[in-house]
Amino acid sequence: MAKFLYSSETLLKKSNQPLVELDVHFCGDKKMKTLNKDFRNKDKTTDVLSFPVFESLRVDSDEFVFPGPVHIGDIIISRDVAIRQAKEFKLPVEQEVIHLLVHGFLHLQGWDHEISEVEEEIMQKHEKKLLDAIRKKRKK
Repeated sequence: MAKFLYSSETLLKKSNQPLVELDVHFCGDKKMKTLNKDFRNKDKTTDVLSFPVFESLRVDSDEFVFPGPVHIGDIIISRDVAIRQAKEFKLPVEQEVIHLLVHGFLHLQGWDHEISEVEEEIMQKHEKKLLDAIRKKRKK
């Protein structure tokens, strides 16, 4: 858990938003399927859901920072899907959970890979940048 918290802190710092707050919850397949059905009308489980407070926090400048702590939303991660995906991708579960955290965080900022291929490419670029920063910070 300490590694997860450290990665979360690094994520916020590297995203240039150290003063935002978010809640991260974990659940199983059954609960995630219910949430996915209720909020996205998809009757299946999924790996991560994000519930943003704001419609979009995307900004054109890396210099924009909230002036004080602001709650930006909730991220819900399915531990069952994370475990399955970690096995599928031959990764440690911890690494997959951190990837899902970053993915959910980008959704809280307003990025959506389901809108278009261009949006998906941009989101993947941001994911890679943040994940690389977390890995680099953890190696120190």
